[in-house]
Parts: sequence; C-alpha cells; structure tokens
Amino acid sequence: MNILCVYPAFPRTYWGAEYTMRFVGRKSILPPLGLLTVAALLPADWNVKLCDLNTRALDEAELRWADAVFISGMIIQREGLQEIARAARKLGKPVIAGGPYASTSPVDLAGDVDCVVVGEAEGVMPELVAALLANPRKLPARLESAEKPDVSASPTPRFDLLDVGVYQSIGVQYSRGCPFNCEFCDIIEIYGRKPRAKTPEQFCRELDAVKQTGFRGSVFVVDDNFIGNRPALQALLKAISVWLRFHKDPFDFYTEASINLAHDDALIDAMVVAGFTQVFVGIETPSKEALRDAQKLQNVSLDLEVAVRKLVARGLEVMAGFIVGFDSDDAQSLVALHEWISRSPIPLAMVGMLTALPGTQLERRLESEGRMLHSSDGDQFARPNFVTKLNEAELLEGYARVMADLYSPRAYFDRAAKMLQLQPEFSSRLKHPAWEGVRTVLRSLWHQGVVSRYRREFWRFVGTVARKTPRRISRAVGLAIHGEHMIRYTRDDLMPRLQKAIADAKLAMEKALMTAPVVGAPG
Repeated sequence: MNILCVYPAFPRTYWGAEYTMRFVGRKSILPPLGLLTVAALLPADWNVKLCDLNTRALDEAELRWADAVFISGMIIQREGLQEIARAARKLGKPVIAGGPYASTSPVDLAGDVDCVVVGEAEGVMPELVAALLANPRKLPARLESAEKPDVSASPTPRFDLLDVGVYQSIGVQYSRGCPFNCEFCDIIEIYGRKPRAKTPEQFCRELDAVKQTGFRGSVFVVDDNFIGNRPALQALLKAISVWLRFHKDPFDFYTEASINLAHDDALIDAMVVAGFTQVFVGIETPSKEALRDAQKLQNVSLDLEVAVRKLVARGLEVMAGFIVGFDSDDAQSLVALHEWISRSPIPLAMVGMLTALPGTQLERRLESEGRMLHSSDGDQFARPNFVTKLNEAELLEGYARVMADLYSPRAYFDRAAKMLQLQPEFSSRLKHPAWEGVRTVLRSLWHQGVVSRYRREFWRFVGTVARKTPRRISRAVGLAIHGEHMIRYTRDDLMPRLQKAIADAKLAMEKALMTAPVVGAPG
C-alpha cells in the first residue's frame, strides 16, 4: 500500500524563524516528528513518502500515487490541513487526520477527512491498519485510544524519509506528559499528567538513526517538559554523554523544561555534560497572583530572576515564554512584565496573548462564566478569544508597546549581551563544517552589518562582545542571526497586525456602547 504523509505549512510566526533561514541555508526549523513516528508504525512492506509543505510544494502526482493520505498538525495549521484534505479527497483518496488539532478539535475536521485519530497513534494503529487493508473507502470516522500508550514500545521514527539538508534542527522525543496542572495548557489534556518515557537505550537508537541520515547539528528534544520525570533523567543523560563521546559529538541538544529545573544543580550540570546548550522555560509572568490563578504553582515558589540567571551561569541559554491577558493583569502588570524581561539575560522572550485553547481548563472555566467569544485558532499574537478583564483595546495597546520595545534592535542586543556576559566561557563540542560557518557569518555581516536598518546596533553589539567576552563572538553572531527574525517579524508582521486588532477592538467597543440600553431611559 502507498501512503503519503503530508504536513501543512505554518503561517509566519515568531516560532518559525523564517527571516533567518536565508542566513543558515535552510528552509525550515524542524521536520514533522509526529508523521515520522506514524510512518514507523505502519507495516514495513508499505511504501511511505513524506511531503513537508514548509520545505516544498505538493505535487498532484504524489496524491495520485497514494492509496491513502495521512495529515497532522496544530491548530495554527488548520487551514492547511483542510486544504490538503480537500485536494486529496477530490482525487478520491481517503484521508486520515491525527495530531494535536485533530485530538483537541476532532469535530472541526470531521467533515473534511475520512478518519480522525484522537490521541496518540500507537494506541489505534493496529485497528487503522486493519481498516485500510479491509477497505480504504470505508474507514471508521473516528478512532481513539482507550489508554495512554507505553512509549517505550514506540518504534524509531522514520528519519530516513527526510531530506535533512533543508532543516536547521532535527526533533527527537524522550517523554510525553507533564505532572503539572496549568489552567491554560492543552498538553496535559492530550498527553496526561503522568510522564511516560522511553528507555535510554531506545533514545540512543533514535540518535543513531538521526546520525545515519548524515545530519550534524542541533537536535531538539521536543518533550513539553523534559524534566517531568526527574528520577529517570540521570540514567538518560549519562547514556547520552557516553553516546556523544563515542560518536565524536555530532549533535548538541536543546529542549523545554519547567523553571523548577533551577532547583536541581546536579541535573543542570548533567544536562550540560550531555550536550544540552539551551532550554525553553515557561515563565509566563512575574505576577505571583496571576501564576496562582493559572495554577502554575511550580513557578510561585521560585525567585524567577535568580532561577534564570542560575541556569545561564551554569551553561544553559534560556529561552522563555510569557503571557499577557490574565484576569489579574492591569496596565501596571504589562509595565512590570516589560521591565522584568528587559533586565533579564533572555534574548528570545516569546510574549503572547493568553488563549483559551480547545479542551483546556481555561476554556471550560470561561465557558461557564459566559466569556468565550470563539474557539481558538492557535494564534497567540492577535485578539484574545474571550472577554478579558482588562479592556481589550487597552490590553492590546499595552502588549504592542511591550513587543515594540523588547524587539527594538537595541533592547534585543542588550539582552543578548547580558546573557553572553553571564555564561561560562566554554567552546561548543559540536563542530560544523568550516565552510558552512564562514558562509553564515558572511551573510550575517552583509545583511545585518551593511544592509539592515539596525546596522549601527549590530556593530555596537559585536563590539561589546569583542571587548567584554571575546571568546563568545561566534555565539554572538548566532544570536544576532536569531535577532534578525525577531526584530523583523515584530516590525513588519506583528505591529501592523496589532494596530489593526487595536482598531477593531475600539470599533467593537464603540458599537457595543451605541447599542447598550441607556440607564434610566423610558420604556
């Protein structure tokens, strides 16, 4: 049987780093690990192809070749998912949809596909394969696993299906699930609160498979909370360290973790020894009140500034997520958030609007309070999808001021310089080809140091690093390249969208005032 796995394109966002791809000679940040895992679960004698629309176009001949089409994606990709499904079904091809969007909003896709897979594929794949073999034209409309699968039985993803040269990083997964209970999070709804992990040997086999593709560079451990099961991590990190030494350091790693990682010095050090160089943490807000309201209690017990500085000083660059729009937020909260981030050593600070994602505790609460406006489209950088406590236009205006300043060239480079000064001076064990590094640096120097509007700030940053932390100059260029996307996306994409959102919010408020009943009027 011929199976075509298709991954829809993302709209341009902060996450995609689209403006930096030309510098590094790549087309996309990451391949679709979920579809590679699904491909590995199919019978070995089936023919499987992958088309990632973030890297190339879909040829109609590929659709005609397929006996069935598998699609997967997140809410933000839903239009792309629907377009692919309609194109395939127009040619008479059965379509199976899975992944995060299908799992949280199965009804939304039901009319566009033949079968919606809710939850993790391992639990339903035998039934789906049997249905395909029996009659691809009569698939069950919905398949859902009764239990969370044991990921230690999950096969190595089909990394051999990739053209690895078009990706900046490759993703692997160690565990699924998170032990915490954040109100706004859909991860615990999809994968549960009991982390399930692969064995160290299994994880290292996956690294073997990635290495066999010829890829060398950064590997993203995609776990939503890498330290969700801390007792098991030391054995994994030791195994990774041994693997790296044996294979002469073909990779370095980055991942996501809860900020309480800062409590565990031994774990931080073990991660650094195992080649981890960066970690994304969900800080959300410096407001203890908002954190408590959101049930993000793991952040309440920490001095968040001290925690971030500790992680950086011990060798982990910190990227962080922040949220505006909590019920307790007011105008001063936005000022406090801006000041907190500005004095932090966090160049890549992702600040988004609070969004009530499908199936979350937040959505259920807001529905019970009559405050939901519409289902989320996954866009963190637009109008909220619920009635906020702070006037929406005021919230959007404050958010726009925060983002415009945080990603002004000077502010971004100042945070990058703070991080480099705080980091220990070490050289990455990862060795890229010399020609690749030279090409990337030359592109950065030309586009950022000569052509860009912010060339003065670029050279000011490079000069500061050369004077204060000269051994970090290569990393400084890497951070500058990241900055190109953050600065340009904020200026060219986000600000126009926010100005329109602010105007729309003000217009909606004016209409509401015009149609509101006048207190004390007769009748």
